[in-house]
Amino acid sequence: MTAAKRARCQHQPVGAWIRPEKRLAIYLRDGFRCGYCWADLHGVQPYEITLDHLESKSNGGHNDPANLITACKSCNSSRQDRSWKRFATVTAMHRIDRLRKRPLDVGLGRALLNGRRAA
Repeated sequence: MTAAKRARCQHQPVGAWIRPEKRLAIYLRDGFRCGYCWADLHGVQPYEITLDHLESKSNGGHNDPANLITACKSCNSSRQDRSWKRFATVTAMHRIDRLRKRPLDVGLGRALLNGRRAA
């Protein structure tokens, strides 16, 4: 674990709220681009790429892929507690709506993490 990211508690490491294969599948669905600013996140340090809950868990959101979007650390931090629709540009809102409707290939994420080809 890097110093940039810390666990919220000692019992839950950073990122433990979502399975690695599901996280990777969402990154792949979104083309490794920030849903907000459309920055290309290929080759960035792992702590610079995040998942953002469009509807926060405190507001009834969940960990379903349709509620998660790939975001650069800068956009995720800048959004703070604002609604994603208040934070995103009109172009980004349309892009996010399209991305979250795409099917998720968790099998591909699992295969890539295990170093083999997807069936």
